[in-house]
Order: sequence, then structure tokens, then C-alpha cells
Amino acid sequence: MACDDRFICAEEIHILNYEIMGLGWFFVMLIIAFTLQWAANFIWIQNSQVTRELLQKPIKDRGTIISGYLGRSLMWTLISTLVWIARIILVMGSNLWIFIVVLIGNLWGVYYTQTRQKPDHQYLADDILLMLKRLDSDTCDKCVKSRIKEALQGLKTEMDKLDQQPNTEDGRDSELRPLIAF
Repeated sequence: MACDDRFICAEEIHILNYEIMGLGWFFVMLIIAFTLQWAANFIWIQNSQVTRELLQKPIKDRGTIISGYLGRSLMWTLISTLVWIARIILVMGSNLWIFIVVLIGNLWGVYYTQTRQKPDHQYLADDILLMLKRLDSDTCDKCVKSRIKEALQGLKTEMDKLDQQPNTEDGRDSELRPLIAF
């Protein structure tokens, strides 16, 4: 039996030109909508993470289409696009219950991925090397160079303080001394 109002109907769902009848199929589509939305959030976080790491690398170190950061970014983009297409097809049925489940799936997906995603990789050594290259670059803005020099001066001051301190009980200070003397 068809519903009078397709927008709030819980007995049928319309996807593209197909009418899928029955409460069981309707609930299956709700589960699929939730899963696709959760997956979209997970995929987005993974692609964002790879993109951040990729853009911290020099162009020559980013990898190729099939390997490295570039390959992983393209893989996540492909998967993301396929999930996006599936979500669009499902939402085109214009059913209130699908929209509500997509909203709940989106919130759950954001919560789930952001509470479980490991922290960004921070490569401080790479940042320092990049900072030093920018300092020597003719294209680097004077304000940026000034900030770099300020950061280097602050680092030097802290290293000088460390050099003045006596050895600590845990031996950490003695481990750092060869690094300071470079």
C-alpha cells in the first residue's frame, strides 16, 4: 500500500526511479544511510590527515599517483567520491527519515572519528629545516624572516640556559649536551 505523503512515509523509499516497498527494506535503507554518513566522516578525516602531511613535504617527496602521500590522498579521494555519490543517490529519495538518519549519522561520525583519530604527526625537525630554508630565501617576506630570527634567538637563549645548568639526576641534560655543541 502506497503512502499518501512520500516525504514522511516509512513503508516505502524512492531511489532514482525505483520504489522499494516494505518496512523491512525501509529500515535497511536507514541503516545504509547511517553507515554511509559515518563512513563519509571517517574517510574525510583520513583524507584530511594525509593531505596535511602531504603538504608539509617538499613537492619531490610527496610520492606518485600510486605510492606515498600522493597515492594515499588519491585513494581516499576516490573512496570519498564513491561514498558521496551513493549518499546523493540515497538522499534523492527525499524522505524525512533518511534526512534525520543522515543528520544523526553525521553527528555520530564526527564524534566517533574525532574521539578515536590519532594525533597529527608533527615533524619538528622538518619544520626547523623549512624555517631555516625560508630564512635564506630571497622570496621570503621580511616579516616572516623577522619572526624566524626571533624564534631562533629564543631557542638560542633557552639552549644557553640549558648549557649553564648542572647535570640532572635522570641524565637527560647530559644526553642533550652533544646536540647543543653542534
